[in-house]
Amino acid sequence: MMTDVLRRSIPLLLTGALLLAGCAPAAPEPSPPEPPIHTSSSQPEDPAPPDEPLPPEPLGVGTAAFSQPGELTPGQQETILALLTRYYDSLAELELRGADDLFAPGADTQRLGNRAVWEYMVEVRRMQRTDLSLLSYTVELDCREMEEGEDGSITLLVAEDSVQRFRATPDVDSEQRNVYHRFTLEPLGEDRWAIAAHSQLDTLYWTVMGLYAYRPLAAAIRSPAEIAVYYEERVEQLLETARQDVTLRFVQGEERDISADHLYDREAAVAYARRWVGERSGDWPDYSRNGGNCQNFVSQCLLAGGIPMDTVSPGIWKWYGSTPDDLPRPAGRSAAWSAVGEFLDYARENSGYGLAAVADAPYYTGRPGDVIHLGTGEDWRHTVIISQVVADGEGNIEDYLICSNTADLRDFPVSAYAYTRQLLIRVEGWNGW
Repeated sequence: MMTDVLRRSIPLLLTGALLLAGCAPAAPEPSPPEPPIHTSSSQPEDPAPPDEPLPPEPLGVGTAAFSQPGELTPGQQETILALLTRYYDSLAELELRGADDLFAPGADTQRLGNRAVWEYMVEVRRMQRTDLSLLSYTVELDCREMEEGEDGSITLLVAEDSVQRFRATPDVDSEQRNVYHRFTLEPLGEDRWAIAAHSQLDTLYWTVMGLYAYRPLAAAIRSPAEIAVYYEERVEQLLETARQDVTLRFVQGEERDISADHLYDREAAVAYARRWVGERSGDWPDYSRNGGNCQNFVSQCLLAGGIPMDTVSPGIWKWYGSTPDDLPRPAGRSAAWSAVGEFLDYARENSGYGLAAVADAPYYTGRPGDVIHLGTGEDWRHTVIISQVVADGEGNIEDYLICSNTADLRDFPVSAYAYTRQLLIRVEGWNGW
C-alpha cells in the first residue's frame, strides 16, 4: 500500500515541506501586429508604430492566512506564515528563498533540512517540460491542535489548503488539500517566536531528510557541518536520479494493441475523481491512516468509469468488505484493489474478464481517466488518475493534470510530484465473459 501519507494525528514529529515538479522556458511572446497603413486624399501619414508587447504577468502573486488560528497569537501566526510565504515564493519564481532567520538557535537540523527540501523541489520543477512557476497562489491554514511545553514552547498541528495557478496552465485552479504540518515554536520575548522544528507530514520530507525528518535525536550526535554535508550529498544524489527519470519518460513503455469488448467511460471516472478530492465518500473506507488511500481512490474511479470488479481472473480486483481476501469470490478486499504494486501486476497480467489495459504504455500517450504510478526505481508507491492532458500548440502531450488522495490533489501537474519515476497505465476498457 502506498507510503506517501498525510496523517491527521501522529505523535510529536519534527521537520518537513511539500510536493515537487519542474519547469521549462516560458513560451515566447507573440510577435507584434503588422502596423496599419493609413492613406488620405492629402499628404500620407507614416505607418503607426507597432504596439509594445505586454509585460509578462508577475510571478508569485499570492496570500497566506489563517482561516482558523485557534489560540495562536499574532506573533506565532506571523512566524508560520512567513515560512510558508517564502516557500511558495520559491516555487513561484523557481528561485530558492532563504528562511534561516526564522529558525531558533541550535535548530540546525531543521534549518538545513528545510532548505534541502526546498532546493530539491525547485530544481526538480526546473527540469520539467512545462513551466511550473506559479502565477498565483492562495494558502489557508487551520490550527487543529496546540500543546504548551514546560519551557514555554508550543507545538502545533496545522492543516493547509492551497489553490495554485501554474504558468503552464494559467486558467486552471490546481488544488492541494489537507497538507499537515507539525511546528514547534520557541519564544523570543514580546510575542516574537522562532521555529525549533517543522515537519510536513509527507514522503517528500522523508525522502530528502531521511532519519532526520522525524527522529530529531538522530541528529544529536552530528555537528552542523556534518549535517550540511549529508544534505548536500543527498540532494545531489536525488537530483541526478530525477534527471534520469525525466529523460526516461521519452523512451519508456511499449505500444501494444489491447482488445476491449466494452468502452471505458472516461468522463465518469474523471468526474468521480474530481468530486472526491479533499473528502471521502461514505460508501468506501478511507485508508489514509493505514498506508494511504491512493490506490483505493483510483480503483473507485475505475469502477465509476464502468470497469467491473473481477473475482475470476488470477489477479482478483475487488472490494466487498475491508477484510483482506484474494480468493475468487465476492467477499472481502483483494490486494490489487488497494495496494499500488499489486494493482500494477493485475493491470499487466490480466487478459481475460475485467480490466483491459496497457501497463507501462509509452508515457506521452495518456488520456483523461488513465492511471499513473509513481515511485522510486521499480518501487511503486503512489497512484493517481489523469484528469486533463497538457499539450503544446501542435497537440503534443507535455504533461498531465491529475487527481489523487493522500496527497489530496485536484487538477495538479503530475510533473510537480516528489516522485519523479512515473509509469502510464493506459486503460482501454474491459472484457466480458
